[in-house]
Amino acid sequence: MKHIHKYETISHHGITSELSELGLQSAEIRKCSKCKKEKIFVLTQKGEWFPLIDERESDEQDILLA
Repeated sequence: MKHIHKYETISHHGITSELSELGLQSAEIRKCSKCKKEKIFVLTQKGEWFPLIDERESDEQDILLA
C-alpha cells in the first residue's frame, strides 16, 4: 500500500567529532506513524534534515537492460 510517510522522532542522537567535521550536526531515528517503518535522518550544518539512505521506489526507468 502506497502512502506518504509521516515520520515521528523516536530517538535523538549526538554525533562524533569526525562526522561534525564532515558537516553533520545531529541524527534522529524516526518512525512512520502509519506503516511503522523506521528511518535515520541527519541534520546538516545548513539546518536541513535528510534521510541517511534514499530508498526511492523503483520504476520502469530504473530497470537496466542487458
